[in-house]
Amino acid sequence: MNQSREETKTDIATALLWELEKTPLKKMTIQQIAKRAGVSKQTFYNHFQDKEALVQYVYDTVIIPDFDEKRFPERFAPSYLRTLEAMKKHGEFMRQALLLEGQNDLKSYITTHCERFDVAYHTRMYGKKLPESLRLATIYHANASSAMTFSWILGGFSTPAVELVRLVCQMRATGMEQTLADLYKLDD
Repeated sequence: MNQSREETKTDIATALLWELEKTPLKKMTIQQIAKRAGVSKQTFYNHFQDKEALVQYVYDTVIIPDFDEKRFPERFAPSYLRTLEAMKKHGEFMRQALLLEGQNDLKSYITTHCERFDVAYHTRMYGKKLPESLRLATIYHANASSAMTFSWILGGFSTPAVELVRLVCQMRATGMEQTLADLYKLDD
């Protein structure tokens, strides 16, 4: 039976997470991942450019599925909380992936994704092109949120996820017009 392209990518991503139980991400080879997934190295390269692209795919599909640029959450806080819970569940993956350095490292990818997503999200919810002051505030908040999340992960998840959600939502509402600030209201 032939698998779909997406099923093969999912199998390779799952193999990376399984292999992580015995091999540090930095030392993990494409051959190990391919073998664990039951595919050839060529099949791996038919789906991913390199290990960094696979790490980004795992991040996009396992960690942040709520923050896909094709659909936007109605409310930020519940989606962000689900994301933090996924980060904690896959904490070793997140910690090791954030510590990788290189041209396509996850830290840069997350920061860029967060900026791009937030500008698109705010533009959609605002209903028209963002004024420059709101666009800049959005980018600043995206970067601050990323930095806070990185610190939370690398600090061993010591703050409860719900507290980080509260802090990030409070920060993201600061300096925003009411339409955008309302996106970050929390349930009592």
